[in-house]
Amino acid sequence: MYKKVIWPLLLVISIGLSIVFVTGFIASIVVSKSEESVPTEQQLESSTIKPEEGESISEDDSEILILGDSIGFGVGDEENLGIGKRYLDLIDEEDENKRTITNISVPSYESNELVNLIKSAENKASISKANLIIISIGGNDLNRLEYEDSVSLTLAFEEALKNYKENLALIIKEIRAINPDAQLALIGLYDPYSKEEPEKTRLLLEWNYETRLIVDSDVKFAYVPTYELFKYHLTDYLSPDEFHPNGSGYQVIAEELDRILK
Repeated sequence: MYKKVIWPLLLVISIGLSIVFVTGFIASIVVSKSEESVPTEQQLESSTIKPEEGESISEDDSEILILGDSIGFGVGDEENLGIGKRYLDLIDEEDENKRTITNISVPSYESNELVNLIKSAENKASISKANLIIISIGGNDLNRLEYEDSVSLTLAFEEALKNYKENLALIIKEIRAINPDAQLALIGLYDPYSKEEPEKTRLLLEWNYETRLIVDSDVKFAYVPTYELFKYHLTDYLSPDEFHPNGSGYQVIAEELDRILK
């Protein structure tokens, strides 16, 4: 009688204990997994990268880029400094930030060649990281007219100026597509022949005027006039080739650039 009662009872108890054990085991697995999937505040803080106390995050060095022709390159400067390095010397006296210069100017370049230079993929990195871009272009476009006679000079000038203006607009467009924030500065033309050829002086002044109108269309584009700087100082400011600036000529251009950009 008792045996018939005890065995079924023991069976029920064992089944119940088994259910309790399995349920507890499953619950412990679920809890442990949920704890692993939710990081603690300490884990979140340790996974965030922070500079150590007293450590500063440095900014990129300022970059100055020179684009253009032989004036941009620095031909004629007996100290091989040119506009860029002379300007850098001036601002280093006032600014402790480290700055570097990249010069990709090419002597004899005309404005259409500068358009192609800017479009070249290998130069886009230099353009994109520049804070200041100094441009010297147009002198060779205009100087091509040196051998025109008085009859054809006016027509040749109008054609050259038209092409130059189109190229300068493209130069600005291409630079701004790569670097919309850089400060630009264009070096105006001086007249190395002012005493000899008054008609060409008049055309040069018109050239400078049209250039300045284009430059003024961009709020971060500065025009650096050089005509008045050189007008009465050709002997002092021209190199022996009587065309490119010497060191003193480049120095006064750099000082004018510094004055305008301040």
